[in-house]
Amino acid sequence: MPQRILLAVDGSDTSWRALREAVKFARPDDVVRVVNVVEGPIGLYPIVPSSCLDVEKVRDGLIDEGQRLLGEAFVKLRDEGVQADARSIDLRVWGGTIADAILREAERWHADVLVLGTHGRRGVRRLMFGSVAEQVLRQAHRPVLLVAGNTVHATSAGRPIARAGD
Repeated sequence: MPQRILLAVDGSDTSWRALREAVKFARPDDVVRVVNVVEGPIGLYPIVPSSCLDVEKVRDGLIDEGQRLLGEAFVKLRDEGVQADARSIDLRVWGGTIADAILREAERWHADVLVLGTHGRRGVRRLMFGSVAEQVLRQAHRPVLLVAGNTVHATSAGRPIARAGD
């Protein structure tokens, strides 16, 4: 039976590495749905007063960049022989957090596994920006494959099931 693999991309090195990992375990009949979540500029720049930003211009840029990332990911998957589709999720429309959007799409699409990169933030950066991967991992009701740096961690409903090193 074909698997549905939900792959979240944000343009970071770890999200491209997550794509490569998804390609490695995708079978010919599996389908990868690539998602990019567009967050409002205020969420991206919590320290900058909103009066200093042209919010709509920044949002349009984020949407354009997200579409470019989805297109690039789709082409990479197709070139590897993987069936794929892509979806942009705008938090202005759907609300919630990036993690909420990924989890909601996984439920809606009936994903069998989620794949995403993790930045491995620590300390103040983690306090300021949080960890989308950690939120997804804690709330997911399906297996999650996290890809960070040179390590891959897979879990099933919060329990480790595999670890692949460098």
